Amino acid sequence: MITPRPDMDWHNAFDRLLPPFAEGKREKPRDMLYLASDRPPWSTTLSVSIQHAIMALMLLIYSMIAGQSMGLAGAQLRDFLALGMLVMGLGTVLNGLTTRFSAGHLLINQQGPLNITIFIAVVEFSGPGAAAGGVLVYALMMLILGRFLPLLRVLFPAEVSGVLLVLLGMGLVPVGIRRASGLAAGTLNPLDPSAVLIAAVTLGTIFGLAVWSPGRARILALLIGAAAGLLVAVLTGVLGSAELARVAAQPMFALPGEYYRPAPPTWVPAAIVPYLLGSIMAAVDTVGSGVMIDKMNNERWRRPDLPMIGRLLNGLGLCHLLSALTGTIATSISSVNLGLAHVTGVAARRAGVVTGLLLIALALLPQITAFVILLPAPIVGAILIYTAAYMMVSGAELILSRLLNARRRATVGLGLVAGTAVFMVPELTAQVPLAFKPILGSGLVVGVFCAMLLNFIFRIGVSQQGECVLDGAGPQAQATRFLEDRGADWGARREVIGRAGLAVGEALEALRTAGVIAGPARLVARFDEYTLNLLIDYPGQALHLAAMPAMDAQALLDLDQDEEAFEAAMATLSGALIRHLADRVETQEQLNRGQLRLSFIH
Repeated sequence: MITPRPDMDWHNAFDRLLPPFAEGKREKPRDMLYLASDRPPWSTTLSVSIQHAIMALMLLIYSMIAGQSMGLAGAQLRDFLALGMLVMGLGTVLNGLTTRFSAGHLLINQQGPLNITIFIAVVEFSGPGAAAGGVLVYALMMLILGRFLPLLRVLFPAEVSGVLLVLLGMGLVPVGIRRASGLAAGTLNPLDPSAVLIAAVTLGTIFGLAVWSPGRARILALLIGAAAGLLVAVLTGVLGSAELARVAAQPMFALPGEYYRPAPPTWVPAAIVPYLLGSIMAAVDTVGSGVMIDKMNNERWRRPDLPMIGRLLNGLGLCHLLSALTGTIATSISSVNLGLAHVTGVAARRAGVVTGLLLIALALLPQITAFVILLPAPIVGAILIYTAAYMMVSGAELILSRLLNARRRATVGLGLVAGTAVFMVPELTAQVPLAFKPILGSGLVVGVFCAMLLNFIFRIGVSQQGECVLDGAGPQAQATRFLEDRGADWGARREVIGRAGLAVGEALEALRTAGVIAGPARLVARFDEYTLNLLIDYPGQALHLAAMPAMDAQALLDLDQDEEAFEAAMATLSGALIRHLADRVETQEQLNRGQLRLSFIH
């Protein structure tokens, strides 16, 4: 008997607590040039990374608003932004690595509007120290959720993930439209023609290059689109000498942290509660981003890679710890940069690492930061609109990738209605207490939680096994209808149910042709989200598919020349199709009954 070494037990326990990085097989989608594990040329990597860094810097406007609300100005505000950029850069580098705390994907950290809203509210009521303490609690929640998220895969089937992506895109629409049109929330001022023109040129250029350019121009689509928008901004006077003078007034180089001194964390219940609630929404948003980048990297995407998303949450938790120690805003995954990854067709993780290093370097260059912050809002709005459109279409594709019945239609429909109701009728949540605003005031969270709850309720009473006696006039059609009905109950993929129906039809034809079936067959189907197992049980002898000779394709072509060869080839056709359609085929005979087992990877 071999006694396990103590260090081996410790190592196994550590692996269970924090599983190591693992990467499955992927098939490259047609509209992607480089996947996560690919190593594009350095020229491509650098050009894509620069675009991602610029896009992340454009969103620093939110952080600037938060700093101004704290009363920061001048060098203090610049330090506050630079420290936030350092955390963003470190988090982005971590996302691109292959560690126990890394997603291993091109995912850019940003200081998003949700975290900034909570940060401002807590600072105003309880002070910066309470905000830092709340971010520490936020970090702990992310680490806990990252560990247990893979156990909650039942809550995130394809239709719920699709609802999440649709609502995530819808949430970007108002922000993008306001920036692209020059409208302000709650006002009746007319459209700004200059803003509309800048946004139209930017968006048209990006879409044009994404649709019609397969080469280098597509990789540089955002830079070219932003350059076109900048040219129009200069011509219309939106960007002029005053803005450039503000950039020139900044120093060339500055170390972050020289002027802004973060307050030590304090524990205030009124500050912890909003961050606890916000962590739920942040987890939902992160799941959506993880699904998006995972789907972007795999043409045959089937379900969320929850271990990867769990590592992503763990990495965010570490970044939140840094945010608490530096007195800055907690970060999240940038949806806008996901849209940029799609438009360029480059999702290589090495580009994420380079982007993070660029953000760290740019944090030392105040003039670059100031210039990006002053970029016209319509350019950012156009990019937000593109991202929203891409996410909503991707979400619809996810929803329709599964068979739908009344239960799943209700899950999707009511989830979307609940989310859009909060977006479109803000009066519904106007009286919600401030502590619950991050949850009930978000269309994304309300819609996704509604879809998750309905999915859980509607699963009650749905058996993962079904059977049918094929005793009708058309057993093949009867089997196909049975599989479609059960597949809709289970939310199975259309492609898998289609292959299963064809395989059962061919199996019944092969049994009849071979003369080994002596009565009605019984079809039993079992489903567990990962595999669809079928059993065809019938009175008679086993059908030995392995003994069938390989199909003679040449005989099929030589029909007129050799009719006997054609007959022999047709006799083996069903067996060849069954082996091709199913991922595993087994036959056996028990008590004068034959059994044919077919397995399909789901």
